[in-house]
Amino acid sequence: MLRRLCVAALGGALLVFAALPASAAAIAAHTFSIPGVYGIGAWGSYQHMGPRVRVTVCVRDLAPGIYGGAAAGVATQGRHRQAIAAVVIGYQHTACRTMTTPFTAHLAVDAISGFRDGKIRQVGHIRQIY
Repeated sequence: MLRRLCVAALGGALLVFAALPASAAAIAAHTFSIPGVYGIGAWGSYQHMGPRVRVTVCVRDLAPGIYGGAAAGVATQGRHRQAIAAVVIGYQHTACRTMTTPFTAHLAVDAISGFRDGKIRQVGHIRQIY
């Protein structure tokens, strides 16, 4: 009898936990593009997760004459901020980075490309996402 009761309680608990993700509607990720710079493609996404935001930033080197590039995002709220950057070196290489931040007021992104000697080829324009 006790065994049946434990199995029933465990089965009920598993049923509750299995139903939880289905009942909690996931908020879809919003994608964005980062203003282009010569030889670099950059994009990203963000997703609100309760009191936090999950931000992903990606960058791809598209030109053989460009040594590397970077894409960055900064999440802010008041005087607080948290930054993320994805850096790529080499033609046709891609890099992505993800962060989860409590700073949900604003998100700004930018990109940059450069030559092998360390000189900057082009700096993009800052884009405010939200």
